[in-house]
Amino acid sequence: MVKSIFLFGEKGKTIIAYGILKKLILDGYKGCYFKPIAKARYRLPSLKYVDPDVIAVKDALGLQEPIEYLNPVTITRNIIELRRDLDNVKKMIMESYSKICEGRDVIVIEGYPNPEALSSIGLSSAELAKMLNAKAVFLVNVKERDVVDELVDRIQLYKCFFEHQGYSLSGVILNNVPMYYIERVNDVIVPVLEEKGLNIYGIIPEKPSLTAPTVRDIVEALNAEVIENRDRLTNIVEDIVVGAMAPSAALRWFRRAVNAAIVTGGDRTDLIMAALETKPSVIILTGNLYPDISVLTKAREVGVPILLVPYDTYTTVEKLREVQSITTSDSLKAKESELIRTISENLNMKKLLE
Repeated sequence: MVKSIFLFGEKGKTIIAYGILKKLILDGYKGCYFKPIAKARYRLPSLKYVDPDVIAVKDALGLQEPIEYLNPVTITRNIIELRRDLDNVKKMIMESYSKICEGRDVIVIEGYPNPEALSSIGLSSAELAKMLNAKAVFLVNVKERDVVDELVDRIQLYKCFFEHQGYSLSGVILNNVPMYYIERVNDVIVPVLEEKGLNIYGIIPEKPSLTAPTVRDIVEALNAEVIENRDRLTNIVEDIVVGAMAPSAALRWFRRAVNAAIVTGGDRTDLIMAALETKPSVIILTGNLYPDISVLTKAREVGVPILLVPYDTYTTVEKLREVQSITTSDSLKAKESELIRTISENLNMKKLLE
């Protein structure tokens, strides 16, 4: 019998879903990814709307199923109109789900961020999990809370919501837990959640590298020209530093940054040379200003990719921040080893599959 895990909740679902599946596949299970309903965020040349997260997981896992099976329903702007054809929508979901279950041991289903979404048309996370007979698991992003104890209230709220819909919330994964919250989460919050009858399937510490894009992601999103070290595009970018000061002052910031993208003008040769000494993940030159030949020589020597973009510094930084919310197959593959290790060390896979 196929085991199904319905993972819904906050930021990080796609990455965690991919990590769980990859770990299971390495352990000998036949697994597949399923996203019954997704928001359309990308339009293919064929004019079909798709969710790039689905494409990323499909490509990274090498899944052979057509995207229509992995993501049968895609929402563009309108939701309520789906009520007119609700029976057909549910039929599409169930038929696609049946197709991908063939020959599989485990299906990881990714739901909407908020379980109440689509409840107006009878397709909330609780109703979908019930329809697919899947174990409902709430992924909570712990770092996003100023008062960490508030996550207990949110989890309790959704536990009640599931019960109201005639289904049970099986448990939670506490994700992206900062070091300064670890002790309180373990000693105070976890016991309270367990008292409420919830399983704690994992406590995943904060690791910025797991959500960071690769240089290739940046190249594609910014339509950047790679002018040096094209073979280093798998570098992870965890931080953004703007170089707009004297090299001596900037050097302190460059050294503090981890796996940084340093953004500056191509005419700032002195600053670029100082940045290269710290070996960042990438240097992005704005305004289509080509650097001096000495910069390219130094970049080749230290192995730092150099990108050229037509935008000003402010626009470039804003676009970089947008890239940080996008998941691609390249970024999943680049983080694969660390992600599998994180899943192995921090998730109770046996309990999750019970």
